[in-house]
Amino acid sequence: MKISILELVIRNSPTAIVLLRGPDFVIEMVNPACEALSPGEHMLGRTVADVWPEAAPLLIPLLRIVREAGMAYHAAGQPVPLHRDPHSPAEERYFDFSYIPLEQAGDMRVLMAASEVTAHKRLEAKLQAAWAELVAIHANAPVALFVIDDQYRVEKVNDLAARFAGKATADIVGRQPGGAFGCRSALADPTGCGKGPACAYCAIRAAVIDSLTNGAHHEGVEAWVPRFVDGARVEACLLISTSPMEFHQARKVLVCAQDISEQKRTQHALESALAEKTILLKEIHHRVKNNLAVVSSLLSMKADAVANPTAKQALLQSQQRVCSMALIHEHLYGNERLDRINFAEYATQLVQRLHAALASEPDRIAIELALDPIELAIEQAVPCGLILNELLTNAFKYAFLGRERGRIAVSFRESAPGIHELSVADDGVGIPADRRDGTDGNSLGLRIVEVLTSQLDGTLRHEPASGTRLVLRFPAGRVCR
Repeated sequence: MKISILELVIRNSPTAIVLLRGPDFVIEMVNPACEALSPGEHMLGRTVADVWPEAAPLLIPLLRIVREAGMAYHAAGQPVPLHRDPHSPAEERYFDFSYIPLEQAGDMRVLMAASEVTAHKRLEAKLQAAWAELVAIHANAPVALFVIDDQYRVEKVNDLAARFAGKATADIVGRQPGGAFGCRSALADPTGCGKGPACAYCAIRAAVIDSLTNGAHHEGVEAWVPRFVDGARVEACLLISTSPMEFHQARKVLVCAQDISEQKRTQHALESALAEKTILLKEIHHRVKNNLAVVSSLLSMKADAVANPTAKQALLQSQQRVCSMALIHEHLYGNERLDRINFAEYATQLVQRLHAALASEPDRIAIELALDPIELAIEQAVPCGLILNELLTNAFKYAFLGRERGRIAVSFRESAPGIHELSVADDGVGIPADRRDGTDGNSLGLRIVEVLTSQLDGTLRHEPASGTRLVLRFPAGRVCR
């Protein structure tokens, strides 16, 4: 080979090329691409050890072997400490090297060609790290993962999927999903998964095929699968999600499966227990209502047998109080929630009953209701209902003495955030200033209202009106003492 041709090749090569001579490997020729190997330095006439002191321990032994053996040597992705510029420290960079011996006039030279692949190596390292992370995630995911190919066969599974199926990974790959899941319908039918009578109703199969065919996503699909596990027949509830994936114009589906059989059985047991307790509570409310009805009947019978008008009136008032409590249990018995009632519905019915029972001529007294549909827990409904009973009873008995006609207005609302307000107002004769609690100062009704208002942690006030207006306010949601 003529040196002029060699020089032409070296100078025009896009690869960094250095021609070295002598036992100390003096640099005889370089091309412009070598600037990347030693930027800003004059290299001709200097040795490898002078120009690249950090890389010399790696380069010189290989150069000697090539020079002495007279054989070319190629190395890919070799790490070499080199400078990026004269002022930066040496860093590890990667090169593909070729060392070629050249004998010329009895003198052995070595041609060293270097192509930097640092960016490629670093990208490769990142890809390997990302791949290792994905492999770790796939292997340790807390759900069973199945990759189904476009031929409706299992292509890949993770460790949990293999444990779920009770088979080695090699025994699952290549099978249809039903066989991989251990579905009895798929295993019993000689034609395999999707051919049996039950397969038409399989939610798992429908979700996977929809993802393969239409690219649809499915999440939270529940399916009970009849399985063989260690030779035993079991029913397993699987929670399935499917996601389509595109690979080189071929669609695959990632199936995530969780065995939620125990959770479903526990849920069923809890729902059964709740239904049983609901029936029991309804029965309790029904019996309490019936028992209170018996007490009410006894009080009515006793009132009929008593000749003293005062005693008779007291017994009838007690009977009405018992009826107001029985009405609450009647509403609880017919309610979906057994711990609270719609107080507006209750108050409407209570007013209607008292109107019919206490107004001698019902048409004389008009009733106006403004009741918001507020629910009260039983702890508040009972005392609030009894207070309403007392206030209405007093209004019917005393408000319209000597009057031909009258009006009673009942309202129930949230007067302020967290405050319930129950008011009973009439346009009757009014009450004396010393008895503006609405009851006789020494009556049982007054003591009942005081005790019940205290239980509600509320207040009862007489407010200005043309007749009488009594307002009960109490905090919402407060458990009575």
